[in-house]
Amino acid sequence: MADYDLSRLDDWMGQVLQGISPPARKKAATKLGRELRQANAKRIGQNTEPDGSPMEGRKPRLDRRGRVRANGGRNRMFQGLRELKHWRIDADETGVNVTSVNAVIDRLASVNQYGETAPVGRHPVTREMIRYRYPERRLLGFAPDDEKLTLDIAAKMIEPD
Repeated sequence: MADYDLSRLDDWMGQVLQGISPPARKKAATKLGRELRQANAKRIGQNTEPDGSPMEGRKPRLDRRGRVRANGGRNRMFQGLRELKHWRIDADETGVNVTSVNAVIDRLASVNQYGETAPVGRHPVTREMIRYRYPERRLLGFAPDDEKLTLDIAAKMIEPD
């Protein structure tokens, strides 16, 4: 996956923000953070990555006999993660960060974002930890539509009242 290049946008926004007062910058950063949080939550709910491609599906779950369950893995993923209450906006006059509220959400998001290995349960007989390597699913990111959103917010900041 190619990362979206933000250097042009970052340079341009830096020039725009130099002419604006710090309280106005903080207000714009908060608005941008709110909009980016909503856009990312919507993408997580649709199970699409920031570049628009669908996320890799769940591994089908098996019952005790080893057969695929009736609805084995076809449900939407990250049902709790897409709720806005799980994401905090940290904005100041220098920028904005959208971060998770607690460690459980943070761990769940990072395991899926980076394709890490995590424990999923214990073996029923030996009681050893069962670990699973999750596929890389980009939950958070900056989509091409988000650049347009950023430009719209910047335009509203600099237009006269």
